[in-house]
Amino acid sequence: MGSPARSGFPARMNSRLDAFLRRRLAPEVYDAIRAYEPCVVVSDSENHTFKYVVLSDRLIYLTENPPKSIRRAVALRDVVAIELIDDYPEFLNSPDREVNQHIRIIYSSTVKKECEKSKGLGKFLFPFHHANANNKKVKEENNGPVFWKSKEPRSPNESSLRYCLESSAPTKDSTLCPSPNFKKLSLHGQGAFQPLPSPSRRSCQSTPATGKAISKTSCTTNTKKPQDFAAHKDSLCEVPFKCNGNKNEFYLENSLLTSPLQSSTNLEKKELELHLYIISTTSSIFLHLKSSWNNYIIKATLLQDPIYASELIPAIGSQKPYRSEEKIKHFSQLKSELFLKDNTLSKILCLIMELKAAARKNFILKKLFWKTSDLFYFLVNKLHEYLPESRDKNARQNKSQRADELVVCIEILQTLGLMFRETETESSRLNTLAAKKGTLSNLLEILISKPQIPKSCPVFDIQLADATLVEMPFDAELQKLILEYTDTATALLYEILLVFQQIFEGNLGLGSTKFAISWMMSFLQNCPPIVTFVASIVKQVVKGLSASLQLLSPCQAVLLYQQFYILKSCLQYSKTLAEYIRNDYREEFRYFIHMPALKKRLPLCYPITQPTTQLFHEVLQLIEQKQCVKY
Repeated sequence: MGSPARSGFPARMNSRLDAFLRRRLAPEVYDAIRAYEPCVVVSDSENHTFKYVVLSDRLIYLTENPPKSIRRAVALRDVVAIELIDDYPEFLNSPDREVNQHIRIIYSSTVKKECEKSKGLGKFLFPFHHANANNKKVKEENNGPVFWKSKEPRSPNESSLRYCLESSAPTKDSTLCPSPNFKKLSLHGQGAFQPLPSPSRRSCQSTPATGKAISKTSCTTNTKKPQDFAAHKDSLCEVPFKCNGNKNEFYLENSLLTSPLQSSTNLEKKELELHLYIISTTSSIFLHLKSSWNNYIIKATLLQDPIYASELIPAIGSQKPYRSEEKIKHFSQLKSELFLKDNTLSKILCLIMELKAAARKNFILKKLFWKTSDLFYFLVNKLHEYLPESRDKNARQNKSQRADELVVCIEILQTLGLMFRETETESSRLNTLAAKKGTLSNLLEILISKPQIPKSCPVFDIQLADATLVEMPFDAELQKLILEYTDTATALLYEILLVFQQIFEGNLGLGSTKFAISWMMSFLQNCPPIVTFVASIVKQVVKGLSASLQLLSPCQAVLLYQQFYILKSCLQYSKTLAEYIRNDYREEFRYFIHMPALKKRLPLCYPITQPTTQLFHEVLQLIEQKQCVKY
């Protein structure tokens, strides 16, 4: 876990600091550390001090160089903007000025109120477009909110760093978790990151009905409530936000905490700044900062969905101490069981669901997944057995069996998407993808191909007591699974696009920009199914923005962001796909896909709303351009 980073990833390569973090942080917090970097720090409480910035999935820490103590500097939920400043700091020596990366993090902090209660506190809760007349864009960013660059940095504020929702103990991370009062709901949800809304006849949480359906008895391990969620006795949960009818006001549900949203008369939000001067031109910490912020935005949005949030809630009284050794042992056991040759389809489904549930709660499983490449290859090869056409001749004619296969495939795609999410600092991930491009190419082609299903024909159930032949509605069930597959494939394709975009931006890991976004888009545009896939995305976007006036759910909002990201990548990096989208769907963008429709469907209280709005604006601009292809 603390092994030196390699090949362009100077994320975690200081053994002394790594050992210090392991001693001082709780195990679950240490396992979530993404990167660290030496830098000169300037803030309201730091005056050109040489420290380490330490990045986790929720917080930015600072520690001395060499490390003696560690303190929380900024919570990602409070970040307003992350900027790369183009300047030449006078306090640095001449050679260091030339290689300096000046990163400015603007964030909101809760301070004691000294004047009349300020208005519009909500705007500071989520990242938004931080406009400044004197600023200009550094470059076009493709991974989350907009980041800016300015010639002259603003002076750091002198207010003290205080957080109303953070614990004061330096060794415990604040837990990003849903309200414990959420009730366990059905898994029949929507969105890219929802548990698979598989038909009840086939779900591991339901009883079997007919045919070869995957039964409850074969998935007993998945009917239990989570047992290994780390308990933080002295840390506070970030409670999901709820919107009211007019979309512009929001509140905390089931919150027992003092919050700036609860009309506090003693607290107010104020913007502060943290300046990091990285003495290196090859450091990737800026890329990791913006990636972690974007990851946090997506996760915070998803946690506003009670179905998604319920998956992370531990059973009352079942919390156990977090132990990395147990997670490693659990992963090894799941892996060895998956590799058994005599596994049935139902057994594979249950093991993959268990792996997904464990990885969702414990980041260390994602690291273990990419540590070796065999499990990634196994899952892609398993997909290849069923997609786009099943290798089993019986499944080509049997709709029930084909539906079971699609359920397994969707679970595999969701698991792969989860393993890609938040693992950009893992060098082994790039090594795995680069080692066998054929496996990656197979995966990409699978994602954009529509699954084949048996032709429409009556399917009869002969297991009824009276031996009556009854036609079952498998056609509708299969169509529902294909729609779910398309959404899940879209989410995974988005994650893979992020990998290539990050390589393109930072030239990370492989020593060549050829293994970047241009390679991927060139491959995709030469695959015949890509035209149908892009058409399905546009169709889904039109449906989502024009079907009704109902607000998008959190998972639907995240999926919409991912769909726009894919469309933007096609418009930017593929001349062929850009021309296709402009020529065939200009009318859709004129009459259905427009900003007023987006604003009516996206609640302001979603953290993903502002990044989606910005991304949508960029897509609209690209639609109007004739040439905008980057290589």
